[in-house]
Amino acid sequence: MSLTKTKKMKKLIIFLITTSLFVACNNKKKSESEAHDSMIEASQNGSLQKDPSTPHMLIVNYKLKEMSVEEHSALGANVAPNFTPEKIQGLIGKSFIGNTDTGVYGGAYQFSSKEAAEKYITSEFWLGIEAHPNLVNFTKDIYAVPPFSNKSNGIWANRKTSSNPDDAVGMHLLVVKYNLKDMTLDEHYQLGVDVAPNFTSEKIKGFIGKSFIGNTDTGVFGGVYHFKSKEAINYYLKSEFWQGIENHPNLVNFTKEVYGIAPISTISNGIPIL
Repeated sequence: MSLTKTKKMKKLIIFLITTSLFVACNNKKKSESEAHDSMIEASQNGSLQKDPSTPHMLIVNYKLKEMSVEEHSALGANVAPNFTPEKIQGLIGKSFIGNTDTGVYGGAYQFSSKEAAEKYITSEFWLGIEAHPNLVNFTKDIYAVPPFSNKSNGIWANRKTSSNPDDAVGMHLLVVKYNLKDMTLDEHYQLGVDVAPNFTSEKIKGFIGKSFIGNTDTGVFGGVYHFKSKEAINYYLKSEFWQGIENHPNLVNFTKEVYGIAPISTISNGIPIL
């Protein structure tokens, strides 16, 4: 083979290799972009709630009728051993919650899927609880937990939890809900992706974790937070960071509910620690 032909062959090989790398790089970028777009689309279409791999929160509230707080506490202690992942299919954990000032009690559960949460609230076990004569005015709300909640220690299956009741002392739960105004679901999803890294124990005093929540059917979004104390929640709600969120022009109709967390929650994997 002549020297000229050899040089031409080398140039052709280099060209082919470079082209292949360029195409592979572009395909990788395209794949990453498509993956991001599909996640946005899943959120926009509400399919995130139907994805069997998506964790879901169940928030239950009720009031007491002809039952003292002490009697209610005794009831909780008796039933707590039934709330474990071994006994309830798809359950990751439950925090027993209550606010003696408002008289509202209940639980914040995280399930492995929407199907598991729905199956639980139609089970004989649950229907027996809801039929208790001293527990009234039940509400049950189910929300999807988007994957970026992992940035804020909000995917319960990935959390470090405690079985020591002492670790529950003082711990409180904050449930925030709001609606969207002039904001699409994909814009709201992207906002969540952008702000999630700000919800860490290093950046928020007394913060343990937050599960971002949303229900595209009802149009209700928000977060379920665990804090080390009620004081930490009060400090957070007075912070400039929170005020900026609450004053966002596209997030409206805020509600903020604060609950104590019962130490029996350790039995049901409901006490997260750092």
